[in-house]
Amino acid sequence: MATDLLSPPIQQVLIVDDEVINLKVLSNLLRDEANIILAKSGKQAIRKARELSPDLIILDIKMPEMDGFETLSELHQSPQTAAIPVIFITGLSDEHYEEKGLLLGAADYIFKPFHPGIVKARVHTHLQLVRQRNMLEHLANCDSLTSLANRRYYKKILTQQWISAIQRKQPVSLAIFDIDNFKHYNDDFGHDAGDHLLRQVSAILACQFEEKPLLISRFGGEEFVALMPTYTQVKARQLIEQSVERVSENTDVTISAGGSTCIPNDTSSSSALFSKADKALYVAKARGKNCVIWSEEHFV
Repeated sequence: MATDLLSPPIQQVLIVDDEVINLKVLSNLLRDEANIILAKSGKQAIRKARELSPDLIILDIKMPEMDGFETLSELHQSPQTAAIPVIFITGLSDEHYEEKGLLLGAADYIFKPFHPGIVKARVHTHLQLVRQRNMLEHLANCDSLTSLANRRYYKKILTQQWISAIQRKQPVSLAIFDIDNFKHYNDDFGHDAGDHLLRQVSAILACQFEEKPLLISRFGGEEFVALMPTYTQVKARQLIEQSVERVSENTDVTISAGGSTCIPNDTSSSSALFSKADKALYVAKARGKNCVIWSEEHFV
């Protein structure tokens, strides 16, 4: 979540056309705007869109087997690709086709033969819109003080991973961190020092949980939540204990953690998993802090 907004990643454009010469012309034209991905059919385009998540798709309409309209419809049916903007570039100049494409959800429609400058300008505009949308989304999902994921984003990802775990019958582990004696630290050194400490601890935790599908978020105040999809209790506990040690070794404070693991099913709930981790955290605090306690209870 700590993405540098001032240095956005290089964007990707997927160009789809069954004519090799068209792919070559468009890729040469747009290679300064973005990284170019090529596909020669609708089916290939859908597969690459799902695998690579391009920022923009440039799509021909007249293609064998699956035309551009069918390709766009299928892209919109998948949550992975539904939000990717699509520009049609086609020799079908009848207004009926343009209307159909726009009604299906295309972001733009360009007629062949096209003017290179117009294509570059429109692609540039749509990539700018994607960049702005991503920036706004990042700001909405990011805690402004620590740059970690915020509570809103954590809940969104937890819901997605919970559903996935039920479908795949995989475990989900969750842990709650709390900075020990944070109120006293704030009282002794002031709120500016407290904010600096929160950023220090957040930076350490961000390094511990940077690999996918892990997520570390600031839940509120001095509390952080670690979401560990697919992690067994043993694997998750090792990571949490290591994180507690890293904070103790590299800051002036310690943290405590409570965790829980389950294999979700249709009768279990993510709120119950959180509650068990929260109770385990309470036990960790009662046992002297700077330690990890894991809930040994199981969902029925």
